[in-house]
Amino acid sequence: MPVTVFAGAPSDTVAPGVTRSRLEPGGAAGPGGVVRDSDQIGGGAWSQMWSLGRPEDPWRMLIPDIRMAANQIWPLHWHDCWTVVVVLDGGLLMGDWWMERGDVLLAAPGVEYGPLVNGPRGSELLEIFAQDVLSPGGYGEEYRDHPTLKYVKGLETTAFFSRPPRLVENGRRQVVPIDETTGLWKGRLDGKAYWDLGDRDNPERGVAFDVKLAAGATRPGISVGDWRGVLVFDGSATVGDTELATGDVLLVEPDAKLPDLTAGPGGVHLLELARTAAALAR
Repeated sequence: MPVTVFAGAPSDTVAPGVTRSRLEPGGAAGPGGVVRDSDQIGGGAWSQMWSLGRPEDPWRMLIPDIRMAANQIWPLHWHDCWTVVVVLDGGLLMGDWWMERGDVLLAAPGVEYGPLVNGPRGSELLEIFAQDVLSPGGYGEEYRDHPTLKYVKGLETTAFFSRPPRLVENGRRQVVPIDETTGLWKGRLDGKAYWDLGDRDNPERGVAFDVKLAAGATRPGISVGDWRGVLVFDGSATVGDTELATGDVLLVEPDAKLPDLTAGPGGVHLLELARTAAALAR
């Protein structure tokens, strides 16, 4: 049985070229407890996805929201594009680092990380891929019979490879240590974090950052030259005439204008994503 993928994310129009969607409720347990109550061998999983980019574009930034069962184990793996993991609910052991809500892992292309061991309540995370066409990556051949991959994800969608020379040592260990591995970085959503997903001089690099606004503060409207995504990580806000709450997602198309954003009575904490540097405020 494959991972349950939810394709019907809700959406409504905020302004021309600006759409509001939202994370499905349920946190790590999944909508209606679908992950918690799964009898899947190896534990259940559920996901929905958003893309920053059109189908005809050469590539898109992919934003999967993934819910995984308690104590479920995903082995070491890698992706061939920049990857950003953001914990939204529950907790998990990523390699040798216990991650909780608001923790961020940044991985360069082709850098193996893991294993991912979900905590006793399971976990919900965003695993953001800077370029979807390079996102599949792979697993070492020794994981071909791993229970999670065999029963939850399905061998037909999983690629197994002999490790390239720079990753051979990982085949002799159970855990990839974050601090000791070139191309892996720890981060935290603290209201002022910023990550370039690629060389700083590359105009096609993705960008991820977070912003906090105090209660009643207003950020003036911005126009963008490429796709932009905004997640209300915490708090509330108003964009134009639209009220936003924790878990709401804004998708902003190229050349659209995101209206003034005013933080609610408890302030607002935003996670923002730019498909390329052109999506930063003009």
